[in-house]
Amino acid sequence: MAKANTVEKEHIEAEQGSLLDNYVFMDKTFNALEVGLKTQKNVVLYGPGGHGKSEYSLEYLYEKGISPYVITMGKGMSTDRLFGGLNVKEYEATGKIEYLVENSFMNHEYVIFEEMMDAPDYILEQLKDILSSGQYRNGSQVFNIKTKFIISCTNKTREEFSKNDSLKALMERFPLELNVVWDNYTDVAYNTLLEKRFGVNKVDPIIPFLLQEFTRNGITISPRIALDCYDIYEECGPDSLVFIAEFAKKPSLIAESLAKFQDTIRFKQLGAEIQDIITHMKQNAANKTQEQRVDFVASYKLLHTKAAEVKGMTINDEMAQEHSALKKICTDYIEQFRDRYVSANAKVFDDPVEAPSKKRKSGPVPAGLMDDGSDPNF
Repeated sequence: MAKANTVEKEHIEAEQGSLLDNYVFMDKTFNALEVGLKTQKNVVLYGPGGHGKSEYSLEYLYEKGISPYVITMGKGMSTDRLFGGLNVKEYEATGKIEYLVENSFMNHEYVIFEEMMDAPDYILEQLKDILSSGQYRNGSQVFNIKTKFIISCTNKTREEFSKNDSLKALMERFPLELNVVWDNYTDVAYNTLLEKRFGVNKVDPIIPFLLQEFTRNGITISPRIALDCYDIYEECGPDSLVFIAEFAKKPSLIAESLAKFQDTIRFKQLGAEIQDIITHMKQNAANKTQEQRVDFVASYKLLHTKAAEVKGMTINDEMAQEHSALKKICTDYIEQFRDRYVSANAKVFDDPVEAPSKKRKSGPVPAGLMDDGSDPNF
């Protein structure tokens, strides 16, 4: 029994992995559909558009070897569409209104309703009666429905939909639900999505950063729009981004974000460069040879230059803490290495082999530094 459970678990994990290959943050959706399918309890997947509710539901059922009946409902839904179409032949022969229910969702075990909650109330009340009784009844026409499991994909919440007791009763036929949204909308999340579509390490980081900035400014970019955005950017360049509808809500943010991105990239580069300089100076701190002393003096000057650049940067609020931390690191190590710099600098210029024409007690002070190696501007 334990072995059978292990095999089943491994199968489910493999199945989930293949279904998540093209999606981000869909593990909860997979689990909700697993519960619904196993228990044959209908499920509502709701939330903002563009998050893959319908596509994922379809792929999930296909992965199970199921070809579901899919119907888009919405405001234009009519009785004859819901019930499979009017039996015109019967109507012309007898005047009776009957429907071709064999062509409807009722003749299928697995069903996906698109935008079910946008359908007219009278349609939904008829649907409620059918799901409650398990039968379609229209005069002498009776049909026992075959439907076992329904997935309803919608942008509306249960509360927004349940306007009256009849609609609340319909919702009782959908005991499971999940809000399909991302856990977060950071550049990391967007980059993960884009890499799944365009390839690992093949995504220009400027687009995930831009998408993140719009979300931080109150305009959440859906996964679908994010993919479209990258397609457009790849084909037509950054100037084309102003034509993306979501970006047009705040066009100035595009230029601001692009500039911010460049500053962020340079800040990260500076951080790495400064860390390399400090590591290198620690290794040469003994200053036992003339070569080490020359190298140490050059590194100290370079650290001052990088520190001044860090100090002069305009950094966004999100990186203010990191900016302060990097400035402190520069200040601390400049102070820590100052005495060694002064000593090494003096020996470099006093060495008769290294610089015979420049013998003197102490060498020249680098631009911007005081005699003691300090920088009055930092």
